[in-house]
Amino acid sequence: MKILLASLPLAALLCMSCEFETSDNGDLDGFWQLRQVDTLQGGSADMRGKGVYWAVQTDLLQARTGSVDVFFRFSHASDSLFLSDPYFNDRMSSDIKVTDPAPLAPLGINRLEERYRVVSLDGGSMVLQSDVLRLYFRKY
Repeated sequence: MKILLASLPLAALLCMSCEFETSDNGDLDGFWQLRQVDTLQGGSADMRGKGVYWAVQTDLLQARTGSVDVFFRFSHASDSLFLSDPYFNDRMSSDIKVTDPAPLAPLGINRLEERYRVVSLDGGSMVLQSDVLRLYFRKY
């Protein structure tokens, strides 16, 4: 019993020295499938079969399809989501900074620094709106 009591301060000290990185992204964290894209001018595209996914954790967002895989830094506050600093995922050599936004279009992203209004966000669905698109996601 004395050994157990003597080891408690050591265990507490070890736990205090560990740093746990946590996320305060709430419902935004997770794996999202892009289901539909609407233009604000009235067009619509069914994206369910296109394989577009966004994965969100801590301060990184990965957006990918079969041919495009990009990491972004992001910030999320109340009704705003801001994506920035895109890099193509190329783990075999080195990630490459995205300098042309054209390859991002199939992901629902039209700018190197994209801003969305969070129209709705809950544990199962999310709707984002940029200045030209409305994106509908479901969470896995």
